[in-house]
Parts: sequence; structure tokens; C-alpha cells
Amino acid sequence: MALIFTVEFWLTVGFVLSILEIFSGFFIALSFGIAGFILAALLKVLPALFTEWYEIALIYSVISLLIVFLSRKISAKSKAIKHDVND
Repeated sequence: MALIFTVEFWLTVGFVLSILEIFSGFFIALSFGIAGFILAALLKVLPALFTEWYEIALIYSVISLLIVFLSRKISAKSKAIKHDVND
């Protein structure tokens, strides 16, 4: 479980999920990848903040869900504003 506390692990998670998003196109893996990058930054800046594995898992889950919901909301707004050529 010590691997989960390293910045390199979360950077790898971010890169792998971002590359997976290129091949899938569902926009979900990118959200989790961005959350991995954010968590890596948090671990780099505040390493003493996280002492247990479940704290990291909880923060990663919350960040991931926030990014998913925000991206869906932004995506829905941009689709609603889209004008049709035939109008």
C-alpha cells in the first residue's frame, strides 16, 4: 500500500487513463486521469496531509466525481446552445 502514497503512482494513473481516453472516447477516463494529476499535485505539495490509504481513496473519488459532474454539466450547456444551420 505504500505505492499509493507516491506522486509517481498518481502521475502514472493520470497518464494511463488519459491515454485510455484517446482510444475510448467516452470522456469518463479523462476525468479520472485529471483527478490522478490533481491528487499527485496534492501529494507533492502537502505530503503529510495523507496518512492512511482510505484518505487518498476518498479524496480521489470525490475529485473524480466532481470532475465528471462538472464536465457533464458543461457539455450539456454547450449542446443546448448549439445552433442548427437550417434555422
